[in-house]
Amino acid sequence: MNHAFVDGSFDDGAESGQAGRGGFGVVLIMPGQLPQHVYGHTLARDNNATELRAVTEALRHAPAQQPLTVHTDNLNVLSAIRHGSRSTSQHEEALRVLEVAAERGITLHLARAKRERRHMQSAHTLANDARLERASLPPPGPHAEVNLSHAPWRDSAVVTLRRAGERVSAEVPHSPGDVLARSVRALLMAVQLARPGETLIISHASKLAAALWEKPGRALPGGAQEALLAAKAEAVEKAVQVIFERVQT
Repeated sequence: MNHAFVDGSFDDGAESGQAGRGGFGVVLIMPGQLPQHVYGHTLARDNNATELRAVTEALRHAPAQQPLTVHTDNLNVLSAIRHGSRSTSQHEEALRVLEVAAERGITLHLARAKRERRHMQSAHTLANDARLERASLPPPGPHAEVNLSHAPWRDSAVVTLRRAGERVSAEVPHSPGDVLARSVRALLMAVQLARPGETLIISHASKLAAALWEKPGRALPGGAQEALLAAKAEAVEKAVQVIFERVQT
């Protein structure tokens, strides 16, 4: 099943004096592929219009003749598509959604999502950047999404890399007396698993891991610094970039 997380952004002009400026953001999730980002600037009457436009764009960019589940945190959008709206403009936008779904042979499913969900947050950022006409492009060249799982009650951490057509996982055991925390060891394992020239987009990294990667000199002298500096050197040699998408506090 294909999924799309959508959001809209609208400026009513109260502070900027630029009423009607809007943006939409879409994160498309399809099996075996990395998330695709779709976003754009648009003129709109209100925020609901930008979010309905995001649903339309999700349908336009999703594979034809395949079901699509659209996730939104906007109840008005869900209601307008399902039941229509008393607002003429919203009703027209909702009808356009259904028309595009029919034209492309897409069975549309709707779901409410919490704003806190990772892909919803990404869609929100895309929409805001589009409204403000800021660049919000994915990393250039090959990249992999990396999830670091290091629950405090486990003796090991788990690293998962997801790139186009491939998913790689590795367990990082924690040895007693290790000079580095599990979260940091997990990050170093991700660098080892990276392909040459790849950008790693790290999610759920600990604040400690992110800080020590940026400045290895903060680590305790000895084994901790040596391990971090060696990993940084490996990343440079392999032309691997590390981007922290979300850091846990």
